[in-house]
Amino acid sequence: MAVTTTSLLVKDGNNVSQSLATLTDPAGVMRYALTVDGVGEAVYRASANFTPQPTAAVTLITIQGSATKTVRIRRILVGGVSTANAQSIFALQRTSALGAGGTAVLPSPAKSDSGTVAAATAVVTHYTATLKAAGTAVGGPLTTLQNFTNVATTPTISPTLTLAFPELGGVASQALVLRGTADFIEIQNVTPVNLSAGTVLFYNIEWAEDGS
Repeated sequence: MAVTTTSLLVKDGNNVSQSLATLTDPAGVMRYALTVDGVGEAVYRASANFTPQPTAAVTLITIQGSATKTVRIRRILVGGVSTANAQSIFALQRTSALGAGGTAVLPSPAKSDSGTVAAATAVVTHYTATLKAAGTAVGGPLTTLQNFTNVATTPTISPTLTLAFPELGGVASQALVLRGTADFIEIQNVTPVNLSAGTVLFYNIEWAEDGS
């Protein structure tokens, strides 16, 4: 006998019947149906690779909040390759306004669920070619991390992808929440020296949007 799905009718706090899905195992025991999906959630991802402007202490990537939704950043991954093995210090910094300059590139967000009708309203941007100054800081850095770039032509070395948020080995107590278009999270290069020659960075950002 296979595991089957059974729908139960339960009463909510308003005494209204709701359908609750459970799994029935071969012994006939009902168990909770666990899934990584949150039904009805609007979840998005933005991912890209790019050649950053190499000057030290500049903004590399920004995530801007929405005029209509609350944005909850769930995960930020970043990594890269270069012509020589190198390491840099990056920081996640909340800002209230972007800094000057920068050649902006906006990757197209992807939906985690094709049934999510609404388009993403948060804006992810990375910067190439010209320097993008750090924005107006709100408080101290949310986290700092060591980012490694490896030699792309060395077969024995795989590009390193760093989990910038939540930090590797830690548990996120709360998403990084953006409220409004004057609320940003920036990934900044805070290394006191320039990025290694031939650096190409890549990233993946996942967030959810809701009307709270």
